[in-house]
Amino acid sequence: MKKVVFLLVLLLPGIIFSYVGMLDDFDTALKLAKIEDKEAIVMFSDTSCVYCVKFVKETLADETVQDLLKAGFVFSQIYKSNPGKASYVVGEEWKEMSYGELYAYFQIRGTPTFWFFTSENALLTNLPGYVPAKDFTTILRFLGERAYETATFEDYRSKESTFMGEPKIVRVSEEDYNYVLQNDPIAREYKDQEVDKFTVWLTKDESTAEYLLEEGVFRVILLN
Repeated sequence: MKKVVFLLVLLLPGIIFSYVGMLDDFDTALKLAKIEDKEAIVMFSDTSCVYCVKFVKETLADETVQDLLKAGFVFSQIYKSNPGKASYVVGEEWKEMSYGELYAYFQIRGTPTFWFFTSENALLTNLPGYVPAKDFTTILRFLGERAYETATFEDYRSKESTFMGEPKIVRVSEEDYNYVLQNDPIAREYKDQEVDKFTVWLTKDESTAEYLLEEGVFRVILLN
């Protein structure tokens, strides 16, 4: 999928977790996005970045931003100093690299820088700099609704949108079912609890999955 290019006119003026669904690993974010049929957002950050802290404390603390993320995105904040390796497609092959090499590959010249990926892990677009909650809400709706297929960002932001996400059942293997349960902070196995439509609910029963979908749950993971 070709990279979507759109202009965002925004005011640019320690690790803090204000969003319960936040991950800290590149590979986990992309894998969960693919399994759950969501888009991934990776925030390239730095421990000394004042605007990274501001984004986490203010933008990610916004209720609408959190609901949109839970409904249709997997969000990860990473650092160049992250231990371990990360993998992404270089040419036509997956390449394993350090996080420092990952920053170089994605040409991170300042932080925060956001990279957006499709549910198939293809590059969608990127955005450098701090983003206030109101603007980030519009960006999430623009991408989640795939409005870029028919409109420019400027046209989209001039209109009101109440889009929150697309409820769906995703059928997965037992391996992927267990991976979601173990790695997604907002995933729960459904056992007659109160239904929160922003939770990623997992079930092994078809009728339960249909019930959860009828209740408006944005992502139901069903063991195939």
